[in-house]
Amino acid sequence: MTDENVVVFVCPHGAGKSRLAAAWFNALDVPGWHATSAGLEPQPGVSVHAARLLAGTPVRDLLDEEPPRPLSAVPDPDLVVTIDCPGPVGGTSWRLAHVAFDDAMCAEIRDRVRALAETLT
Repeated sequence: MTDENVVVFVCPHGAGKSRLAAAWFNALDVPGWHATSAGLEPQPGVSVHAARLLAGTPVRDLLDEEPPRPLSAVPDPDLVVTIDCPGPVGGTSWRLAHVAFDDAMCAEIRDRVRALAETLT
């Protein structure tokens, strides 16, 4: 058992936006916290966009390459952050201004993750 709190980032498929958020969060090395990702309807594999957007960044190696998992596979998270999910899921909900899988969306997720991390330290 770990003493770390868990934040789970959730997006519709658990393959792109939530993966980006978890990688950026884990790169910040927030004391006492670790991030993972999940999807409401997980797709079979990680989105190619996630790896593309993190290529050349210091967080590329932190991208979780395991198959997307449902939120129910993350037992008792301490914090749930949904990203562009339909309907209430619980926790904090982010609606991104940038919806295309491009550098602007990646930067928005990075900045939101940094702001979240500041509230946890």
